[in-house]
Amino acid sequence: MKASFNTMHYKICCVIMTLAWFVGISAPTRAADPVDRIVAVVEKDVVLYSELTERVKTVKSQLQEQGTPLPPESVLEKQVLDRLVLTKLQIQMAENTGIRVDDETLNQTISKIAAENQLTLSQFREILEKDGYTYDDFREDIRNEILLSRLRQRQVENRVFVSDREIDDFLI
Repeated sequence: MKASFNTMHYKICCVIMTLAWFVGISAPTRAADPVDRIVAVVEKDVVLYSELTERVKTVKSQLQEQGTPLPPESVLEKQVLDRLVLTKLQIQMAENTGIRVDDETLNQTISKIAAENQLTLSQFREILEKDGYTYDDFREDIRNEILLSRLRQRQVENRVFVSDREIDDFLI
């Protein structure tokens, strides 16, 4: 009985190992998922390849909707990357100078955009998602646009100086 138990145990182990071997061979081998990579370092931030490709896709879509001929892929990628780097630098500058956009201002702006398009906020969200644009991404883009607008406004205000004499000369 002992010998037959060992023989049966051996056969079961062989069957299990054979099955494991077949499963290992027949299992589809899939390539490793590509890891996102950094395409540019912008001070304390980075531009990821996924971010670049997503923005290129958006720009292509916008150009096609407008009927504008597309530049070569490499040219478009370079232009989009340059724009992403510039935008990130400006956002960092705005944040470093204390410019902020609170949620209330952001919500009011988004509600105004929806109203200008004669849509409720929920309808607006649905349209965004239907177009492949997440609401959170849209919010972040609008927040950044407001930040950049405030930065430009501050830069202009800091550069414009009108003396009392210039005011007097103008009024006379």
